[in-house]
Amino acid sequence: MNSLLRHSPNALTLARALAGPLGALLLVQSSQASVESEAVRLGLLAALIFIIAALTDWLDGWLARLLNAESALGALLDPIADKCLVGGYLIAYCAISGFDAWLVLPVMVIVGRDVAVTALRFIRPSAGTLHVTLMAKIKTALQMIITAAPFALIIMGLRDPALWYHYWIGAVWFLALVTAWSAWPYCRAALRH
Repeated sequence: MNSLLRHSPNALTLARALAGPLGALLLVQSSQASVESEAVRLGLLAALIFIIAALTDWLDGWLARLLNAESALGALLDPIADKCLVGGYLIAYCAISGFDAWLVLPVMVIVGRDVAVTALRFIRPSAGTLHVTLMAKIKTALQMIITAAPFALIIMGLRDPALWYHYWIGAVWFLALVTAWSAWPYCRAALRH
């Protein structure tokens, strides 16, 4: 049983990685549903999956420390899982928007940065030394908040995206700038080695 508990942080991390594509698929299906009740049900399910998965970002690390189960694998998987979760939903939003260039461009920056930093972890011999920075943690928190914002706005009663869509797009552009900026310490560390 103790061995099973020690693997629970990595299991939560993997679940978060899988939640991204699953929730994104449900979100797109929600936007295409022909019956409003089905759209609401799928949309709420996608929102619930995102919220629970986002909470596991804190929970897996807390459990790993509590159980003294911190591992190199967990340290590698954790940021990848965050990227799968946020990237999946942002790409779903792009599909729902009809691939609006004003949304697609910042999402390309966000996803591109995340792929590049992940590649650095695998390509460079110093991959194991690329620790998550404070800036990257702030970036991840902002990504989760901004990605969840449409759900929160709709649940608060703002069901007409025309009321908030352009403000949210502005937030996604800000997020793209923060995300791109947060890549610099990783690039610098990789170049040093």
